Amino acid sequence: MAMSDARYKLLGGGQYSSESDEDAPVPPALPVPFCRCEPGNQVAVVKQSRHPKTAGRAFYICKWNDSLNPCHCFFFQWIDGPDKFDPRIRLFPYYQLESWAYNEFRRWVLPPPNPPPMTEEEKQEAAIYRVNNPPKCHYGVRAKLQRPNIGVPPKFTLFFRCSLKTRDGWPACEFNEYIYGPRSHWPTEEEVREFESGKKPWPCTTTPSFRCKCGILPTKGVVPSELGYGYYYGNSYGEYWVRILTTKLKLLMILSLC
Repeated sequence: MAMSDARYKLLGGGQYSSESDEDAPVPPALPVPFCRCEPGNQVAVVKQSRHPKTAGRAFYICKWNDSLNPCHCFFFQWIDGPDKFDPRIRLFPYYQLESWAYNEFRRWVLPPPNPPPMTEEEKQEAAIYRVNNPPKCHYGVRAKLQRPNIGVPPKFTLFFRCSLKTRDGWPACEFNEYIYGPRSHWPTEEEVREFESGKKPWPCTTTPSFRCKCGILPTKGVVPSELGYGYYYGNSYGEYWVRILTTKLKLLMILSLC
């Protein structure tokens, strides 16, 4: 259903700048503004730009401004000025529909440098050493070795994660390293050249692969808990299953059923 001209103007059409407007005004960040949605307007939410001209800069936007809701208003307001421009943020995937309230917003943080490349022999030697001398998690406690593999050949690399548990049984911190050493986070120089040349899409145009708390990719199909068709995680030991469905995966499952 097409939007009338009157409603287009009411919702701010043509009245606001956008993510690509690097020279648009930057008003004070507080108080948090309201968007143009009805009834009574809504408190705007915060996102961080991935546009080539303004990457890294935070801005306010209508909370309904996403592909799932075509009836959003057109509110937009910069929080950051050009000094916050950081093109490195484009080297990493992100959840494009994700936004935050201003008081909950946490800026993107640079990942640690990639560890030096290792040969298979070096990986084996490092793995033997680390099994006997486990690394410490972010709390300074010895990490626990996880063995998620089922069957031969193994599907997953063994890894260390935090041995402390929260009340609901999950690791207390985000520590996660392979048995032979830290994971790589940054793309290679060759990959960056492919992004710049257009041979491969920039990572920021994609959504990260869904993974469970132990870093395992999900399976797509009929979820074995009568929740319908969608994504699920599981390590099967006989009749025992360990499963987790995040809010985002539940949303994907609902959409796949529509």
